[in-house]
Amino acid sequence: MRRSLANLDELRSVLGRLNAERRAADGESSASETKYVKRADKLHRQLALEVESRQGKARVLVTGQIGVGKSSELWRFYCDQRSKKNGTWVIACDLEKEEHPERCSATGVLLTIFRDCWAAGRNKRTDVNSLVPLRTEILEKLIDWLKGNREDNDKVVFKFGGMDFSVYLNQNQMDDALSLILGKAAQHEAVSKPSDRFGLLPDTLINLLNKFLDWLSYGGKRPLIIVDHVDKIRDPEAAEDVLVKSVPQWSRIRASIVMTAPYEHTLGELRNSIESKWGKPLLVSPVSIPESLLMKSGESIDPIFLDITKNSGLDKLIEPDSLGYLAYYSGGILRMYVQFLIDAYKEAHLSSKDKIDMSAAASVVQSARMAYKDFSVRDLELLDGIASNETGLGEASKLLRSPIGLLVRETPQGELLLRVHPLAESAISKHRLRKELA
Repeated sequence: MRRSLANLDELRSVLGRLNAERRAADGESSASETKYVKRADKLHRQLALEVESRQGKARVLVTGQIGVGKSSELWRFYCDQRSKKNGTWVIACDLEKEEHPERCSATGVLLTIFRDCWAAGRNKRTDVNSLVPLRTEILEKLIDWLKGNREDNDKVVFKFGGMDFSVYLNQNQMDDALSLILGKAAQHEAVSKPSDRFGLLPDTLINLLNKFLDWLSYGGKRPLIIVDHVDKIRDPEAAEDVLVKSVPQWSRIRASIVMTAPYEHTLGELRNSIESKWGKPLLVSPVSIPESLLMKSGESIDPIFLDITKNSGLDKLIEPDSLGYLAYYSGGILRMYVQFLIDAYKEAHLSSKDKIDMSAAASVVQSARMAYKDFSVRDLELLDGIASNETGLGEASKLLRSPIGLLVRETPQGELLLRVHPLAESAISKHRLRKELA
C-alpha cells in the first residue's frame, strides 16, 4: 500500500517512534522512543578515559545546552559500561524520576543517589542476607534524621511537605520501606523551601552509603554512578551548593561519579571554582549546521538528522528541502529537531498533503520563531554582540536557557564557538533596523 500522510495508522506509527521529551532509546530496546544515533565526537572516549584512569575516584561533569542530547549520550555510555562486564557496578541515577530538580540542593541529589544505588543493588547479589544489619542501621539513622514518629513497632510517620506520610516496617517489606523513605525524602528536599528542608545529609548516612557501595564492589573495583538531570537545576544558590560547596561530600563517596551540570552555572562567577574542584566539564555540543540556509556548494547537513528521520519512518514522507530547512532552524538542538518533525507531520496531515513540503516546514518554523520572541533589549544587544564577535560566553551565558538565542559548539581543539540561533536571526535584524532608524 502506498504510504501517505493522510493515513492515520501511519501517523500513529511515526509519532510513536518520535519522542522529543525522553532520551533516545538504545538500539532496538524500544519502539516508542526516538532511536539513538551515534555522534561523530569523542565524548564517550573522554568519559571512559576519566573513569578507567581514576578507578573509583573519577569526578566528571557533563554539560551542554538544554535539548542537546546529554541524557541520550549518558544513557548510551551507561549501556556501554554495563556491557563490558568487568566487575564494575554501573548505577544510573535520575534526579527527575520523582523530583522537580529546579531548586534541588546537594542533599536532594545525595538522597537520589542513595535511593537509586539501593534500588539497583539490593537484589543483585547472592549474599543478600549480609545486607540485613546494614539495612536496619540505615533505616534507624534515616528515621532519626527525618524526625520520624514511631506509632508502634511497625509504623513510622514522617512529615513531608507539611503532610503525614506513613511507612510500615514489617519484616517482609523492609527493602521497599527503605526505598520509599529515601524516595520521599529526596522529593521533599527537592521541592521544599530551604527553611523546610532537613539540612545536610549527616556524615553517618554518607558512611552507610559507602558501606553499601563497598558491598557492591568486586575485586577492588568501585562502582560507577551516573547522575542525570542535575543540569536542570536553575536556582543559582542550589547550583552553587551542588557544584561547589558540597564537593567535600562528593569526594567522600567511594565510587566514580559522572554528573550532568547546568551549563550556564558552569560559566561566569562559578567557572573557576567548579573547574578547580571537578576539572573542566565535558561539553555536549549542538550538532553542526550550515552557516546559512543557503548552503554552499558541497555543503550538506549532518547525517544524524537523516538517521533520525529514517528511523522514525519519515524518510519517504518528507521532501529533502523541508528536512534541511527543519534541521537548520533546529540550530542542531536535537530535541527541537524531533519536535519540528512531529509538528510538521501534523501540519501536513491536517493540510491533506502527501508529503511534508516547504509550506508545512515553514509554518512550523514560524510558530517556533514566534514562541522565541521574548527577548529584552539587553538580550538583543547581547545577541547582536555575539553575531558581531564582540561578546564573550560569560556575559552571554544567561541566553543559554529559553528563549534559545545562543548556540555554543566546541572545536576539536577545545575552543568554544558562539553563534546566534537561527530562530533569533530575524529578531536581531529587526533590532538593528530599529537602531538605524532611531
